[in-house]
Amino acid sequence: MNAIAMLMLIPCLTMAAPLLPQDDKILLFVGQDSDTIAKYAEAMPEDPLEGVTLYAFLKHEHPEQSFPTLLNAIDFGSGTVNFGQTLSAHPNAALAVGLAFDRCNDVDHAQRILDGSYDTSVGFLVSYLKDLAPRPVFLRIGYEFDGLWNCYEPDSYTAVFRLLHQRLEQAGADNVVTVWQSAAWPDPTEGDQVLTQYDHRRAEHLSQWYPGDDVVDWVSLSVFYRDLSQWDFVPPDHPAAIQEKILAFARERDKPVMIAEAAPQAYRTGAQTRSYIHFNQQRPFSGQQIWDAWYQPFFDFIYANQDVIRAVAYINTHWETQPMWRCDEGLRVGDQHCQQGNWGDSRVQANPEIRQRWLEQIHNPAIWVQHEQLDRQGKQD
Repeated sequence: MNAIAMLMLIPCLTMAAPLLPQDDKILLFVGQDSDTIAKYAEAMPEDPLEGVTLYAFLKHEHPEQSFPTLLNAIDFGSGTVNFGQTLSAHPNAALAVGLAFDRCNDVDHAQRILDGSYDTSVGFLVSYLKDLAPRPVFLRIGYEFDGLWNCYEPDSYTAVFRLLHQRLEQAGADNVVTVWQSAAWPDPTEGDQVLTQYDHRRAEHLSQWYPGDDVVDWVSLSVFYRDLSQWDFVPPDHPAAIQEKILAFARERDKPVMIAEAAPQAYRTGAQTRSYIHFNQQRPFSGQQIWDAWYQPFFDFIYANQDVIRAVAYINTHWETQPMWRCDEGLRVGDQHCQQGNWGDSRVQANPEIRQRWLEQIHNPAIWVQHEQLDRQGKQD
């Protein structure tokens, strides 16, 4: 890593937790796999990438098996993830890491972390992240903890979050902050059953999953929709209402907020169509219409809450070209070739209108952290 170049990034972030961007600005991340990031960088040279997003999982006692994305290049059907390659290509970028230890395959990884079975892997992860200093790292522990697809349970989830935060603190990993990310998912039903632990309508929903003010540095959420235009049915809760609750929860605790996952799900920027997240039924929709329907409301939401939203991670991916996210036209979620729902194409560079408007937004130096500012500050310091 080019240490001199990396030092240019630090002046725009507070050195101690929570690594808050200075001057009330917002830090932008792009992800979510190494292939996607490389293609964005090639197609969008105007944006030197202030932050990148990658993923890892903590699911084995041996680091070589638990962290293939940290140690090698691997593709699980959702794009190649290679930490070394991406971080080397973007030495000035902050890093957001989505860390999973979900238990949907009958293995209780949380319990194995807590009983010490995975201690070697935990130690490896802590050392790896600490050694990235001075690069800022935003660690999303058990991201989307309240998404029913992850199968977390509140007690073990919060205990693992606390354990990992404490291990980072004990190691002196001051370049790492811990991020608590809600899925903000409005439909807690599975079949005909409401899974209460994933139901945002319960007043205690967020508090039951909260690890504590002393270990949570940032509050976070996913924002794939603000209204119900991407839904072909009305879910039990409203996504915008959930998002506002999470922001209110963060304000009450004086925590900064990261939008850790965001993309116009079911839209296709290249093909200029729109559909539904559970049902691929494409209809013509121009770049201007996509911007007006999704991007502008997304940016409006950020700017209306700039007092608390201080980081945003956008997923700039051609989802349907990746096997995990494939959803053939005419299929519904759960069908053989639509297992994960309908995601589409969220590449901003795939549409000239969206590309231009995107750059106009993120290059506003009064709002967004800019590498041009970092260069000047680094030289002055």
